[in-house]
Amino acid sequence: MKLWNVFRMEVFKNLNDRTNLFVMLVLMCVNTIGGLVMANQRFSRRPSSLEEMIIGLFILSVVGTVIFLFFYPYQMARTDYKNNVMSLMIASGVSRIQYYFVKVGSTLLFSFISVTLLAIVPWIIVLISSGGIEFSIADVYYVEIVEIGSALGMLATFLVGWLSSFSMLMTSVIIARGKAVTIFVFFGISIAASQITALGRALFGIDWWQITTTVTLVQHLITMVALSLMGIMILRKQDL
Repeated sequence: MKLWNVFRMEVFKNLNDRTNLFVMLVLMCVNTIGGLVMANQRFSRRPSSLEEMIIGLFILSVVGTVIFLFFYPYQMARTDYKNNVMSLMIASGVSRIQYYFVKVGSTLLFSFISVTLLAIVPWIIVLISSGGIEFSIADVYYVEIVEIGSALGMLATFLVGWLSSFSMLMTSVIIARGKAVTIFVFFGISIAASQITALGRALFGIDWWQITTTVTLVQHLITMVALSLMGIMILRKQDL
């Protein structure tokens, strides 16, 4: 079986997961409506009963979104262990390393889509409706290069940190073979990684006041590469 066909199969399977798609649609709508109500709320007056209900649903939706953004990639990663699909894939001629990267790629793709739909799209809609991103072309020339670099640094740190956490989750799924104990393995690896990071800072003489964006990026990159290699090594030796 060709690698591209395996990737297409993963995409098709995730696109036909109607339960997750329905949950994403509901959360996106509630996040958008709740954000609009919060943005247009005038705190000089008491909100109406309908506004209070929407704000309450919005708070619950935000909590549900955070939980969903963690469990959605976990569910996608563990499905093949649960349904014994992985062993069939390996038997069809796909190597374990190839399948690992296909699974990581497809899960990352849909994780990014979920973040976009549940967080970025509602945020942009709220900003547009409240006039939060109204600016003229001339305003762009007044933005300092330092501010642009700082914003890009924060964005890079967030993306690399997200990829590091994603690698940690994938490795936890492989170690626990997709069982419910994966959550505990994830938190255990997270604690171990933080302790190793603290030890590395102590060895290089870096205290909390000297932690910069570059240092944080390097830490996340090392964690991501180390956990990815660990996941591949464990997967190659597992009895599927």
